[in-house]
Amino acid sequence: MLNPSVDSPIQIHLQPADQAPAVDEFTLAQFTFGEEMYTQPEAPSLLRLGLKPLAPVHTQIETWRCAQPVQRGFEQDVGYAHSSEILFGWTHLDEACFDDDMEKAAEYAYERIMQLHRDKGFAHLLRIWNYFPRLHEERDGLDRYQLFCLGRHRALERVALTEGALPAATAIGTHTPGLMIYFLAGREPGRQIENPRQVSAFHYPRRYGPKSPSFSRATLKHWGEKAQLYISGTASIVGHKSLHMDVRAQLDEILANLSSLIKASEPDLAHLQQDPARLSLLKVYVRHAKDLELVQQHLQSRLSQSLPVLYLEGDVCREDLLVEIEGLYAGTT
Repeated sequence: MLNPSVDSPIQIHLQPADQAPAVDEFTLAQFTFGEEMYTQPEAPSLLRLGLKPLAPVHTQIETWRCAQPVQRGFEQDVGYAHSSEILFGWTHLDEACFDDDMEKAAEYAYERIMQLHRDKGFAHLLRIWNYFPRLHEERDGLDRYQLFCLGRHRALERVALTEGALPAATAIGTHTPGLMIYFLAGREPGRQIENPRQVSAFHYPRRYGPKSPSFSRATLKHWGEKAQLYISGTASIVGHKSLHMDVRAQLDEILANLSSLIKASEPDLAHLQQDPARLSLLKVYVRHAKDLELVQQHLQSRLSQSLPVLYLEGDVCREDLLVEIEGLYAGTT
């Protein structure tokens, strides 16, 4: 369990199923992982993500809890739960309703999300996750990830969301149908952080698609005197180019990028000492399940054994990338 900051309105737990806290009035969201994507409009705090857990082998449940009671609802294809300080929301769409057009589905999803979080009074996106299948399947000369970026960009342009307001984000390919997007939003903005080792994704060359990926590398959010750091899915990219064909080398480059992001969050999180091992949680997305043992061994040699790490099978946005890692600092020291 991750010990939350007293001042933080959201507490993050990753635990075996038999130790997970029961869902109650303080549960903002609870996630399980498996072979299918599953949501219930009548239970908007509960999500099953279509990502196969590779390790630990026992079922893990991720729980987000609030210090204040939570209100829940479902409106215009968006489920949500919120306390007085923080909003969680999601949309889960059947692409068949959009003629299997990812661009249209992404645009619609982001329109609904932007409308909901603003209507509820949580004007600032902090963190967003995007999951859908067949990332690299092509249509009209673009792969589905590029089409997703195009639809997302169009929706964000419509509300004039500027580069400096873009949230941290993850986009991972699943093996189950449906577009799943979930997010966190606050009443006050966080600080968007870019990685000095990388070109902002917003400024990627056109070779990566007609519209750039719209996210920041991390978001630093202060809650009272404490801060939380939400780190985007991070890959073996320096500048804008993918590096290395070897899994170990890609992992080392990812850890260097994580260290660089932590350094960029200083002086707020100077106590982390630029060390990814001092984060509160890592999620490691492994493209090929056969690479799991190698990935585990290498990360265990570089990171603290006490750091909670969840390994999930998932595709990465570029075909030459074999692994991606997202991170969270939840207010512990």
